[in-house]
Amino acid sequence: MSTVARLYRPRSLGARPVWQTSDLAIAGSLLALLPPAWLLSERMWPHFCRAVCRVPGLVDRPTLRRTTTSIQAALAGMSPAQAASIALDLQAAVYELRMQNLRCWRPGGWRPDIALQGEEHLVRAIERGNGAILWVAHFAFNSGITKVALHNRGHRVSHLSRPEHGFSKTRFGIACLNPVRCIPEDRHLAERIVYDRTAPSTAMRRMVRALHSGGVVSITAGAWEGNGLVDAPLLGGTLSLAVGAPRLALLTGAALLPVFSVRNAEQRLTTVIEAPIGLSRDSVPADACGDAAAEYLERHEPWIRQFPEQWRGWKEWRNAVRLGHP
Repeated sequence: MSTVARLYRPRSLGARPVWQTSDLAIAGSLLALLPPAWLLSERMWPHFCRAVCRVPGLVDRPTLRRTTTSIQAALAGMSPAQAASIALDLQAAVYELRMQNLRCWRPGGWRPDIALQGEEHLVRAIERGNGAILWVAHFAFNSGITKVALHNRGHRVSHLSRPEHGFSKTRFGIACLNPVRCIPEDRHLAERIVYDRTAPSTAMRRMVRALHSGGVVSITAGAWEGNGLVDAPLLGGTLSLAVGAPRLALLTGAALLPVFSVRNAEQRLTTVIEAPIGLSRDSVPADACGDAAAEYLERHEPWIRQFPEQWRGWKEWRNAVRLGHP
């Protein structure tokens, strides 16, 4: 596909830092959010987090400016003030996600009401016998509610993860901060498969084994790990994606199902499983993966337009005009 560029990124094998000052900010944020997460009713969380994000000094200004610029460039007719408000609401959603994580640690846990739509696509894929790969879009609430929604319906999911999943990329953060998110999530998984940069084939073998047994594997869409990437069109610009999910689907014959988890217009947490992405098994695998990524991002567009304050890809999205592309 001419609009998709293949990229290669060497694996980073450098040692992670022991700690960074950002760990202190993360720990402080978690401690500050713990009382409201435990004491406030869930319906008050969005209002509380939106108010917090508008307190001067509590949001990283360079990140806010970058996100605001991307939103205004991608969504036609968006004023600077509207784009900035959406960027602040996105940060509020990130804080609310932390409150969800913290609520899970309260006695009795967190038991959200989540709607699951499109489950028939997953059931049909499982019935075919080759398993199913859930390619989960990177929206603010996907991390927890996707796992909870599937677990509540009896689906045992093996999730591909990375050591940095949670809040921090340091050794201290991975050991002491990230479990705040990971441990509650693990209660709703059959297994967490952690990607090891020094031995990436290990994770691949475990996912293949899960799929060959007719299971379900979930992979969050992004460009954090792996050395096979593509640059594909999105909202008049481009986004880089790792193509491990379509490559795994080609290898195993599993269905590749896009998944979008959002808080919908009725303010209800919702996970939607869409129809499978078609994979051309007669094409060169790299071309088939590029085409799959392009279709996947095309399906993103209506979701991003409807829920721009929940999509976490604005920092990675690149404006094609600014880059000098046609």
